[in-house]
Amino acid sequence: MIRFGAFAGLPRERLEASAAIWESAGFKVSLFDDLGRMVWEKLIMNVTFSGTTTLTDLTIGGVMADPEAWSVAKGCAEEAIAVAAAMGVTLQVGDPVEHIRRLGGKIPAARPSMLLDHRAGRRGEVEAINGAIPCLGRRCGVPTPVNDTVVALIRAREAAFPVPADPARCPA
Repeated sequence: MIRFGAFAGLPRERLEASAAIWESAGFKVSLFDDLGRMVWEKLIMNVTFSGTTTLTDLTIGGVMADPEAWSVAKGCAEEAIAVAAAMGVTLQVGDPVEHIRRLGGKIPAARPSMLLDHRAGRRGEVEAINGAIPCLGRRCGVPTPVNDTVVALIRAREAAFPVPADPARCPA
């Protein structure tokens, strides 16, 4: 499924025209008027599985099948959901945790990019995913101990990875 919307007031007709092109190519399309909500729904899914799969080396299905791993993943999700609510984001997915399980059940063999980065010895995007939740949680007074722990463990693991070259420091 392709999900998209527009920033800066793009007319709805233009979005619908784009959606029609994707649909004519056989894709299912969902248009969003509230891009903030769409971003949060995606972030919550990533927060649930990215850090947990990275720490356990399990697939998404493996995390959902393992009670201990699922407990951590669910804790990450619940904290992200609480932060979103504190920031005034209204999710429209019914029970968010059940929604996550339903989506995860459609991609049980998936390995998030953060896990693939770690398998290759590269630093991942933990700061932008699980790390965003404690940062935003502090701003709105929501405790995030599970995401704090996941981020700390991933940072500790990444400390052993080589630091990538900074292109801005390279001589011309």
